Amino acid sequence: MKIKYKIKKSYKIAQLLLISIGFILTIIRWSNAFNNNVVVINSEITSHISNFSLSLLAYLAIGSSWITSGVKFRFVTVLGIFMIAANFICETLMGFMNTVDIVDAIYGTVGVMLVFIYFYFLNNKGLIEINSDNQ
Repeated sequence: MKIKYKIKKSYKIAQLLLISIGFILTIIRWSNAFNNNVVVINSEITSHISNFSLSLLAYLAIGSSWITSGVKFRFVTVLGIFMIAANFICETLMGFMNTVDIVDAIYGTVGVMLVFIYFYFLNNKGLIEINSDNQ
């Protein structure tokens, strides 16, 4: 995909903050697997935070590349809806692959919704068109 837009500085900072939050929460969750004393806020949140952070990071990575490539925002929205539906399907109907846990699906949904809010504002005010004549 060819990049058609660049992201304004303030939105780059917000995106870096979201990426950092996702990575930090993932590292905390993985650290908790080896040391039960490592927790985010409490053990309940720590046990579900990986679905939040992985959903957040996946949607952020794919959606950002789509938005900067000029893919219509409705497709980015459909991707988010698909990821939410996939979360619920995996966490409820696919017990043979995964432990059934609706709370995990809710955490994943919150991660996707947080990134969607960022994308909404990014799409409306955070993009600068790259002039292909000057490249």
